[in-house]
Parts: sequence; structure tokens; C-alpha cells
Amino acid sequence: MTDSLKKETIRGVFWSFMEKFGSRIIMLITQIILARLLTPADFGLIGILTIFITLSQVFVDSGFGNALIQKKNTSSVDYSTVFFCNIGVSIVLYVILFFTAPFIATFFNQLELIWLLRFVGLILIFDSWAVVPFAKFRKNIEFKTIAKATLFSNIASAFVGITLAYLNFGVWALAAQMVLIYLFRSMFFWIFSNWRPSLQFSKESFKELFNFGYKLLLSSLLDQIFQNIYLLIIGKLFSAKDLGYYTQAKNFSQVPVSTLYSVVGSVTFPTLSKLQDEPEKLLLALRKTIKLLAFVNFPLMLGLAVVAHPLFYYVLGEKWLLAVPYFQLLCLSGTLYTLHAINLSILQVKGRTDLFLKLELIKKGIGIVGIAIGLNWGIMGLVWSNVIVSFVAFFINSYYTNKLVHYPLFKQLKDLLPTLLASLIMVAVMLIVAKIYEMSIVLFLMQIIIGIVSYFTVAYLSKQEALTDGLKIIQEFIPVER
Repeated sequence: MTDSLKKETIRGVFWSFMEKFGSRIIMLITQIILARLLTPADFGLIGILTIFITLSQVFVDSGFGNALIQKKNTSSVDYSTVFFCNIGVSIVLYVILFFTAPFIATFFNQLELIWLLRFVGLILIFDSWAVVPFAKFRKNIEFKTIAKATLFSNIASAFVGITLAYLNFGVWALAAQMVLIYLFRSMFFWIFSNWRPSLQFSKESFKELFNFGYKLLLSSLLDQIFQNIYLLIIGKLFSAKDLGYYTQAKNFSQVPVSTLYSVVGSVTFPTLSKLQDEPEKLLLALRKTIKLLAFVNFPLMLGLAVVAHPLFYYVLGEKWLLAVPYFQLLCLSGTLYTLHAINLSILQVKGRTDLFLKLELIKKGIGIVGIAIGLNWGIMGLVWSNVIVSFVAFFINSYYTNKLVHYPLFKQLKDLLPTLLASLIMVAVMLIVAKIYEMSIVLFLMQIIIGIVSYFTVAYLSKQEALTDGLKIIQEFIPVER
């Protein structure tokens, strides 16, 4: 990796961290406040809406965003072609959602969903305007601009959502917050971007980009269908309140892993793409990234699982305690999330989206079997199936990583073992502390502090490479941005 690319990457990581961490903190605080003001049933209704919005967003992007980033020499015609495709698809999808809303509401026996879905569906229109500017910012590693737009959007939408919740607007407070995030985000992207579409549409450009993107589209669609099957089943077979517990557990368990990977992954994909023709450097960068992600993610997710009960009790309130078992299992599953993502990103870096799609088909097939079996034990059975499938998927994902960059499973496990052992020692220490003292806010804070100290002590004594690399990156942030 050249010095200029290294500095560019570090600068990108810094601002990506500011954006992702800052926005997640804002969203986390907002969700905590809203969780105390609203009911589990309100969050359950939003969970149902999420099924249709996230599936539709896959079509809005259609893999074009990553296709623009991956293409080496992107023209103005490419950007304009993608822009008009995104707009057209979003309008068609919104019209479909608008007219099918009554049928969806009847299916879930929740008549409130009719106008909620029609309102929240506006997200598709607003999001379509942001795809190309966002891709351009990422391609040029302009993460400072993305950070400003995202943080402004989250703050403004949070203010409106909390205000509406205080005014007893109920579930509509959540809906308004969701829509406004995308509206403000698109507005700020256009304000900060110098790019404007030209009245050009190229069939050749469309075919070239779609040839890369459609496999990502199908892969993302499969992933979203699989992820939303849980919401669909729980929403249909159980109450909105039960779905609210699951949705909240899922949302809070995803905050750390999605933040971590979105910070590192959003920068590593364009960076690794620049190394796609240098196999030795690509492998070295991949190994360092995997070890660094695991070094942060393993202790974070396992630690959250240990302190789940006091975390929900003191932060969200007693009414959310039924979500704790779901949260703990989803944290266990989340330990591997970043490893899945970085392994799969190699397929995109190498332009092998065909293998990406093949892997998704295999994993989703296994996942469907897991869901069918787990459903016999209710919601807990479904969540357990998620955990088991996540571990199986890691083994499957690593197969093609070995084929493409010669990084087999046993080498990945060898790289991860020191971090895993340090994390398990941390968990043991935290559990011992919990056994000695009765639950209190003091114990909660004590567990966290002792857990952090024990983990870094073990990591330091065992001279973990990821700790050294992490400290070097932190040291390089300051001179780069000063």
C-alpha cells in the first residue's frame, strides 16, 4: 500500500468513524428515549414496515452503488444512467406499496399499517436521490462530507421524532423519524456534492454496471428476505408486542457490529479494490483487517451478552426485560457478523459477484431449514437457528476467500484464536463479578470496567498484533487530521 493510499485510507477511517460512531450514538440515545416513551407494540408495527422498506431499498440500489465504486474509470454518463434508474425504480416501488398497503395490513391484522406504510414508503423516493452522490463520495474516499450529511440528518430527525413522541403521536413519531432521516440525508448530499446529472442514459453503461450489480442485487435480496423472514413469521404468528421485543433486541444487538463494520468496511472496500491486482498486498491488508475487526467485535458482543439484563433494566426500563434472552443470543450471532462481511467483500473486490450470489443461495437454503426446525420452539427457537446458521455460514464464506486470495479457514481461525481466548477470559471474569455481588447500577458499571481492563491486560500480555495495529492507527489519526 503506497503512502498516499495509506494516508487517504486512514483519513477515510477517521471520518467514517466520526460518521458511523456519531450517528449510531445519536440513534442509540434517540431509541432509548423513544423506548421509554412508546410501547413494544409501537416498535412491533415499525418492525413490520421494515420488512417491506428494506426489501424495496435493495431494488432501489440494485447493486449500482458498489458497481460505480468498483469500476476503475467511471464516466459522467455512468453516473447519470444509474441516477435515472434509481429514480424510476423508486417511483414504481412506491406506487406498488401504496396500492398494496390495505392487503398487507389485512394480512397482519393491523389496520394502522395502511397509512403508515404509505407514509414510510416515501423513504424509497428520498433514498433514490442519494445513491449516486453517496457512491461518488465513497469512491473518492470523501468520508468527511458523508459524516457531516449523516450527522446533521440524524440530529434533525431525532429532534422531530422525540418531540412527536412527547406529544403522544405514538407510532407516528417513529415513522416520522425514519422518513426524515432519508429526506435530510438526500438534501445534504446534494448540497455538499458538485455533481449534477446530465440528461444522458446509456444502454451500454447500464448493461456493464448491471452485469456487476445484478448479482449483488440478487444476493442482497436473498439476504434481506432471509433476515426479514424472522419479522414476517413473528409478526404473523405472534403479537405486535412480541415482535416489538424481538425488533428492539435485534436493533440494539446490531448497533455495535453494524457500526464497526460500516466504519471499517466502507473504507476497506474501495481501498482493497485498489489492491485487487496486487495479491500479496491484498492478502496482508485482509488479514490485518480481519484481526482488527475481531479484536474489537469479539469482546464487545460477548461482553454485551453478559451485561444484557442490567443493561435493559437500567437503560430501557423494566417493560423491555422480555427482550433480554433474544438480545443475548443475537449478540452471540453478532460476534461473526464483521467476519462474514469482510470475507464476502473480497468476492466483490475481485469482481466475482457470481460467487457472492452462489454463496448466498447456499447459506439461505441452510437458513430456511434452520428456521423450519427452530419454529417448533417458538421465538427462542427461531433466534437459536439464527445463531447456528451464522456459525455455519462463516465456514462457508471462508471457502472462496481461500480460492481467491489463498487465506484458508484454518489460517483465519489461527489469526482469531488469541482474540477469542482473551474475550473468553474477560467473560469469565465478568461472570465471577456478577456472582459475588447482587444486581445494581454499581455492579453493572463494575462489570463493564473490570471486563475492559481484564481484556486489554490479557491482550497486552499475549502481545496481540491487532492491539499494536490498532494503537498505530489511533496514533496516525491525530497527525492526519491536525
